Amino acid sequence: MEKKDYTTSEAAEILNVAPSTLRYWESELGNYLKIPRDKNGYRKFTPDNIETLKKIKEYLYERKFSIKQVREILNLEESKQDVAATLVGETDERVSSLVSILIDKIDGVENGIKELKEGQQNLKTEYLQAIKLLNITFERRDRELIKEIRKRLDQRKEENNKNLLKRLLPWSDK
Repeated sequence: MEKKDYTTSEAAEILNVAPSTLRYWESELGNYLKIPRDKNGYRKFTPDNIETLKKIKEYLYERKFSIKQVREILNLEESKQDVAATLVGETDERVSSLVSILIDKIDGVENGIKELKEGQQNLKTEYLQAIKLLNITFERRDRELIKEIRKRLDQRKEENNKNLLKRLLPWSDK
C-alpha cells in the first residue's frame, strides 16, 4: 500500500535530490505544487506531489529546461486540463468524447516522445559500452603484439650472442 504523505527528507530520497532542492522548487513553482503542511508547518508531500516533482526533475535535469521554462510548461499543462474540463462541461456528449480521445492521443504522443528519448539514451549508453569494449580489445591486442615483439627480439639477441661467441671462440662449439 502506498504511503499517503512523505516528509521533505523522504520525498528528497525518493527523487534523489537534496531537501533544499525541493524547498527551492516549491518557492519557484509553488502555484503548481500546492504542497500541504501539517499542524506544525512541516511539508507533507502527497503521491501527486511526488509525481509532479518527478516531472519537474525530468524537465530540469534530463531535458535541460530552465526553471522559467518549467513554469511555462506546467502552466500550459494546467491550461490544457482547464480547457478540456470546460469543453467537456459545456458541450454535448459526442464532442466531449472527441475531446477526451484527443487528450488521450496528446498524452500518447508525449509518452512516445519520452520513450524515444529514453531509447536514445539507451542507445548512447550501449554505444559508449561498445567503444569501451573495443578499447579493451585494442589494448589486449597491443599487449599481445608487444609480448610477441619482445619474444622475437629476445630470440634474435640470443642468436646474435651465439654467433658472436662462435666467431670469438671458434673452439668452444666442439
